[in-house]
Amino acid sequence: MATAEFSRDMVETMLTYFDAYADEGVLAVEVTSWGLWLPNKVTGGRQFLGLAKLPDGYRQ
Repeated sequence: MATAEFSRDMVETMLTYFDAYADEGVLAVEVTSWGLWLPNKVTGGRQFLGLAKLPDGYRQ
């Protein structure tokens, strides 16, 4: 199971681009160790949504 953490900025971005990335009113978010991604149904790629905080063990 994956847990996704969102900053306010990330949620605002999802709201701004919801219609562009949603499929039948549902927005999918891909969870990877490098962050959260919005799959792009037009290009088949994905756009970086963000990373709310660095994973444990990473230094800033």
